[in-house]
Amino acid sequence: MKNSVRVTILFSYRGIKYQPSAVIDFDSYLLGDKTMPEFFQIVARENNIDRYSYELEVMEMGIYMFTEATGLAEKFCTKDSFDLKGFSEAWMQQRVIKQLSLIAQQQLAINDLDQHEDLSAALMQAYRFGLDQQK
Repeated sequence: MKNSVRVTILFSYRGIKYQPSAVIDFDSYLLGDKTMPEFFQIVARENNIDRYSYELEVMEMGIYMFTEATGLAEKFCTKDSFDLKGFSEAWMQQRVIKQLSLIAQQQLAINDLDQHEDLSAALMQAYRFGLDQQK
């Protein structure tokens, strides 16, 4: 399932009220190993707001609203905040577990790794050990 959220930023610039918004597809950033820009930068780009303008600076300080969250993003979204750090960690954990489940299925003929907590914990520990060795 797609992991996304709509970000709307409410602000007033030169006496006019604005509500630009954009749907942020987290998978496109996280799967592509792209650096996740600030939310206001994505909203500005999607709404043709010049990144060197005073309007952008005012927008950055506006009121952020988060709606239409999908997938895992729903768990980290409230109307006025989004826990990007928590979401990113959970997204990565979910991705690792999916890969470990695939390994268990291919190598050990285990179709549901959740039913084998000890094995799941051992595979996760081996994965973390491998990460530590890369440092």
